[in-house]
Amino acid sequence: MTASVSAALFWLLLAGAGVTALFASASERLSEAFSTDARILHRVLSQRMEQQEAVLNAAHALASQGVDEATLRTALTTLRRQYPQVVAAQRCASGRCRTLGPADVPLPRLPLSAVTESRAAVRWPAGGGPLYALTRGSVRVWVDARRLTDRLVEGSAPLAFTVTRPGSGAVLVSRAAPAGPGAALRTFRVQKVLGTDLQPFTLEVTRAAPWRAWPWLGAAVWTALTGGLTALITGLLRSRRAAQRALLDERALAAGVVQAATEAIVAVDDQHRVTLANPAARAALAHPLTPGTDLRTVTTFRATLSPAPFDAASFWSSREPTPLPDGLTLVQGTQAMPVEGSLAPLRGARGEARGRVLILREVGALHRRMLAQLETGERRAREHQDTLAHVSRLSTLSEMGAGLAHELNQPLTAIVSYSQAAARLLDEPEPDLGRVRHAVNAAVHQAGRAAQIITRLREWVRRAPGQARATDLVQAAQNVLTLCHADLRRLDIRVVTHVPPGAPVQADPVHLEQIILNLLRNAIDALERTPHAQITLVVEPEGSEWTLTVRDNGPGVTPDVLRRLFTPFTTSKDGGLGLGLSLSQTLAQGMGGNLRGANTATGAAFQLRLPQAGPPPASAGAAHQGGRP
Repeated sequence: MTASVSAALFWLLLAGAGVTALFASASERLSEAFSTDARILHRVLSQRMEQQEAVLNAAHALASQGVDEATLRTALTTLRRQYPQVVAAQRCASGRCRTLGPADVPLPRLPLSAVTESRAAVRWPAGGGPLYALTRGSVRVWVDARRLTDRLVEGSAPLAFTVTRPGSGAVLVSRAAPAGPGAALRTFRVQKVLGTDLQPFTLEVTRAAPWRAWPWLGAAVWTALTGGLTALITGLLRSRRAAQRALLDERALAAGVVQAATEAIVAVDDQHRVTLANPAARAALAHPLTPGTDLRTVTTFRATLSPAPFDAASFWSSREPTPLPDGLTLVQGTQAMPVEGSLAPLRGARGEARGRVLILREVGALHRRMLAQLETGERRAREHQDTLAHVSRLSTLSEMGAGLAHELNQPLTAIVSYSQAAARLLDEPEPDLGRVRHAVNAAVHQAGRAAQIITRLREWVRRAPGQARATDLVQAAQNVLTLCHADLRRLDIRVVTHVPPGAPVQADPVHLEQIILNLLRNAIDALERTPHAQITLVVEPEGSEWTLTVRDNGPGVTPDVLRRLFTPFTTSKDGGLGLGLSLSQTLAQGMGGNLRGANTATGAAFQLRLPQAGPPPASAGAAHQGGRP
């Protein structure tokens, strides 16, 4: 059963119960009012019957005392004024009946034999009708049943009633209720006997409850209110179910993330009992970590590189996020695995403490992956640098010799750096032989590279001139930034770039990257001792050309060097040969461009201009990128 059907059934039941209660209450109220009015009518009619009998008994008493007819007439006339239903009185003697006083209506005839009883009796004319006589001895009192209800129902509630003779059931008097608008929804009915022994007439009273007497407005209001309440409750329930589903989905997602994480994650309560553990944690701790397990009893840390022992009690009792000390190992039986991680508190929605979470990572595997990635990056960088080195052709024998010395400087510097690194690693208390082996192998590789430089320089001279084609200046700059990424991070140099999405120029890609590399290397060397070092690289259109500007906030170029900036063997670096800018300008002019340099208010700036590969753009939408590479 759908939620909509359930809500509709609930509304029908609630509305039906309320409407039934309203109509039942109204019916009870109308029934009580009818019963009260019927009792009043019965009492009044019974009293009038008693009044008629009182008139009869009074007339019989006077006649028995032998009063004359005039006195009896006067007395009965006086009594009749009080009781309009008594329409005439007669005295019967000597075979005939005389009317005492005027009669209000024509009187029917009764047999004289009826006037022989000493006890009171009711006598009915032969033709029936509303008139009947009460007789006792020689006195006869006539009653018009139609006047029993005079001045009784005028202005009262609409009651319908019928008075019938006992035995025959002939109707003496009846009154119908006023016609109302529409049919009655319910008719109330009661039947009683009038309360005298002489006149035991049957009284039947009815009352029709019209449509307007029932609580239709209340029923409509109740139905509308219950409908609105049902809709509100249904909406709240749906919202709650949706929130519960969203919460369950979020919990399932969070649990899935935790279970899929490669790091060991263990959640514990305030007593360090396990409440949640992912597969990586079970594998790292070599324990099933069932809920309720005390994590402290299955986790053993040991300090290896730290001079102080690991304070396990302080670590487990900490109420703040606490990282694991450097050089810590996780003991697994007879093996120890280098790890890093932290123990952090877990808090509920209102900030209350809900336990702690321990996160562990194996450092050895991470270091191996980093070394593998580093070796891959170095290989790619060497391959790219080897390609760029092909453009360093010298036009003269002196430049070739200087270039040879310049090229030999790089592998020799690398050999020194790797050798120093290997010696430093060997001096450690527990040397990492894998890293030492890597450094020695790298030094051997650089030595072999130095041995091949002369052969490569001879190949450079024999290579064909560069081939200019459409090349993206922005992409070339990004490639060079990637090559210099390690030095920029090591020297904490911030690089800010203002470049468009693309800048097509007519250039040889290798020559172009060689020029940008020389400019960027010069800026890095100038900023080596500069605090808050920053390099700004801007690519923008200028007429039919694209310009690339490299600015730094270093000390700038001295005036004597600035005058001979692009002359071979001019340099301000210690041990520099002064061939980079000279060769870069030669390459730029060979591609139809130019290279210029000057000091600025905050450092030095070099600008490379190259012809555009296509028509000049209408407007260059510059993209801004800032931050450390």
